Amino acid sequence: AAPVATPVAAPVATPVAAPVATPIVAPVASPVAAPTGPCTGDSSTFTFSLNNAKTVKCSWITQNSNKTAARKSKYCAKSDVKAGCCTTCATISAPVAAPVTAPVAVPVAAPVATPVATPVAAPVAAPT
Repeated sequence: AAPVATPVAAPVATPVAAPVATPIVAPVASPVAAPTGPCTGDSSTFTFSLNNAKTVKCSWITQNSNKTAARKSKYCAKSDVKAGCCTTCATISAPVAAPVTAPVAVPVAAPVATPVATPVAAPVAAPT
């Protein structure tokens, strides 16, 4: 088709809704169970087994500072290790607060304020 002589109206008559779904709940784990009592230190007799069947004490978790965070994340998640190594795992002695909700309260506004009625640039000349 040949170019038109006059500019056409904007391609969108009214603004469209924002392409955002309803807010979701934040990916927060359920609250942990209330502890059975205050932490009195790592148990001197507690041991636990690794995946390779090696048995270790609580001190193994922090023995290698380069691996401490990964070991705490993996082994302190287990209830028996959390209880037996409460100092190493930083097991708390107060109830844990309920999960939080997502930081976004309502959907965001549409990305376009209002469409323009006419084009912002003059039409170009017809191709030669």
